[in-house]
Amino acid sequence: MKKVSAFVLSICILLFSSSCKKESSTNKKDDSITMVRDIVGESGRLFSLDEQNIDNVPLLSINEFKLAFKEFKRPKKFSGIAELKQNDNTAINSLKKISSTSAFDESEEDGTRPAGYYHASFPFYVSYYTSVNDNVLAQGFYTMHLDFNTDKYGRVIGNPTVSFTGVGFFSWTYVNSSQINFNSANTTSTFTITGNNLFGIQLGGLTLGWTNRSNYYFTVNMDSNFEKEAVKVEQN
Repeated sequence: MKKVSAFVLSICILLFSSSCKKESSTNKKDDSITMVRDIVGESGRLFSLDEQNIDNVPLLSINEFKLAFKEFKRPKKFSGIAELKQNDNTAINSLKKISSTSAFDESEEDGTRPAGYYHASFPFYVSYYTSVNDNVLAQGFYTMHLDFNTDKYGRVIGNPTVSFTGVGFFSWTYVNSSQINFNSANTTSTFTITGNNLFGIQLGGLTLGWTNRSNYYFTVNMDSNFEKEAVKVEQN
């Protein structure tokens, strides 16, 4: 009888211990989510990176994420030149299929840059404050690349693409693009490209991912007088 009682007691202890561990794990995850929500509010989506098995996501401490998030959300505006990539035969052939124009080395009017495949880049970076002498250190640096095609009227046609190169602490994936609007009076095209930004946050033995969409608003002016500021991008 004593042996049976001891066995039953052991089972009860094991069940209680297991229940405590599960409750402790749940409480830890809830506390971690609360810490992140205190920073980002109700924006974005939180999930466990461990469960999703996502690789190549830089991991930040909660303090690093707080500072990085603050800087990341600041409005940004860049402008730059657009280089004509005349040797990209694939892009030119694609352009010919999309556009009904027949002359790709001539513009419709004087002052409009030649039709073709263009590339622009911007120093898109994120920095945040550190406690070391109150300096701002660039803990992440990316170059944003925009590739697009134009026709002889200076219109952006087809599907403009955005990509990032560099080293930093978030990953970006394309979601969708808006319709391209064209103003023939000033040869300006405007459009929006939307993507998902993913941050990894390490809290003890728990790794959370926070993802939120960003909209990049582009203005492309193919007037030859605006070559130095042919492309502008804003993130709000």
